[in-house]
Amino acid sequence: MPDFFEVVRSQRGTAYYKPDPIPDDVLNQILEAATRAPSGSNRQPWRFIVMRDREVKRRMGELYREAQRRMTGSAPTRGAEDGPVHFSVGMEDVPVLVMICVELWQIRGSEIYRGASIYPAGQNLMLAAAAHGIGTRLTTIWQHCYEDVASLLGVPDDWAMMAMTPMGYPAPPDHLGGSRRKPVSEVTFIDRWGNAGE
Repeated sequence: MPDFFEVVRSQRGTAYYKPDPIPDDVLNQILEAATRAPSGSNRQPWRFIVMRDREVKRRMGELYREAQRRMTGSAPTRGAEDGPVHFSVGMEDVPVLVMICVELWQIRGSEIYRGASIYPAGQNLMLAAAAHGIGTRLTTIWQHCYEDVASLLGVPDDWAMMAMTPMGYPAPPDHLGGSRRKPVSEVTFIDRWGNAGE
């Protein structure tokens, strides 16, 4: 297993996936890592819908492309070389899609509380996948077809879908690692906004 910081540096958004299946024991270990994430009051308000069935993934791809059409005015078509387009038109070929859901409990204050209790689980899932050499991305475009996706997956009204993460071994031209990031000095202030320190 690689060093944690090596994993952090290797994790990046993947659009091209090999059709190779993810072994059950590996997938279970990745999902178990997701459940180790922190959540407010240790509520653990998550559910993960693992999509492996080709027909379910094909239908999810149709809804994803419809969501793209609603968002941008045009739907992607096969033959495009752009990574995100390639992903959306070939979604049934991605080995696993994971829908990350959160419980809609009564909260006082900002909706941000729910996000704070679910997105760490998504990040754990993506890092654990990277540790196994598996590519992921986090996408919410399908939210433009939320009701149709909820119907497809049977998500009850007292739960909300927050993000979807495809998972698979990267296929060329994709790979793990090598993503460009701004240096810490450009994104960090000391004690108050704008103070870059010495």
